[in-house]
Amino acid sequence: MIQFVVYIGLLLIGLACFATHAVLPFRIAKHLRQDYPQHWKVIVDTGSGTAAHGPQLWLRMQHVLRSPAIAAIDNAKITRLWRIWRYSQWVAWGCWIAALALQWFSRS
Repeated sequence: MIQFVVYIGLLLIGLACFATHAVLPFRIAKHLRQDYPQHWKVIVDTGSGTAAHGPQLWLRMQHVLRSPAIAAIDNAKITRLWRIWRYSQWVAWGCWIAALALQWFSRS
């Protein structure tokens, strides 16, 4: 019974971390738009006079999140959200792999 509870707990924690990883770029973008419009303009501007939108904006935001640009802004709230975004995916995969290992060893 305890293995089942741990297994379900690991799966739910992993799911919550994956959801966090998916939502936080939008929260970071919101803070950038509000607090640092000049930085946001650099992210949105495509260089051809049009603003990025849809998948292009998502790709540009992913590029910014993977670069040292967010840490260089030196805003505690944005940096905290960025760190959570950065590590939440690793925690999620760790939980899911641990759940698979628990399932594998419980059958043996």
